[in-house]
Amino acid sequence: MVTEVGRTSYRSACILLQPNQSLSLSGNLWVFISLVAVSLGISIAFALAGAWMILPFASLELLLLAVLFGYVYLEGTRREVIRISGERVVLDCCRGHRQQSVYHREFARDSLAVLVRMGGSASEPASVSFSGPEGCLEVGDFLTDAERASLVQKLNECGICARRERGYRLQEF
Repeated sequence: MVTEVGRTSYRSACILLQPNQSLSLSGNLWVFISLVAVSLGISIAFALAGAWMILPFASLELLLLAVLFGYVYLEGTRREVIRISGERVVLDCCRGHRQQSVYHREFARDSLAVLVRMGGSASEPASVSFSGPEGCLEVGDFLTDAERASLVQKLNECGICARRERGYRLQEF
C-alpha cells in the first residue's frame, strides 16, 4: 500500500510503503494453531493404529510450517518510508513488530534519478529504483504494479520525475 502520510509543501512529503497484510499476529496464530491441531490429530490417530513412524515426519512438517508462518509475518511487517525535503530524499526501511531499522539511505535530490522499469503493460511499472552517486536501490519490491504506478505518481507530484525504460540492460565493464 502507498500512503502519503504528510505533505507540507509542493517539494516536501512523506510517503509510507507497506505490504497489504490481511491477517494480524493473532489471526496468524489462530490459523497456525488450527493447522497444528489437525496435523497432530491425524498423526496421533495413525500412531495409535500402529504407524508410529509418522510422528517424526509430522513434527518436521509442523516445524517447517512454524518457520514459514514466522517468515511470512515478518515480511508482512516491512515498512519503507520516503521522506522528501528541499535538498534530500531519505529512504528508511524497517521490519518486525518493533520496527527495527534494516537500512537508511539518503540521496541528494538534485542528483537523484528514479528509474522505472516497465513490465508487460504499458501503464504499470515492474520495478522502481532510486539511483544516484550514493548508489542504486529498488524501492517497494513488495508492491503490486498498480501501487508502483501510484508511487511514481506521488513522486511526480513532489517534483521528482521518473525515467521510464522498457527494461534494464546488463553492461559489462
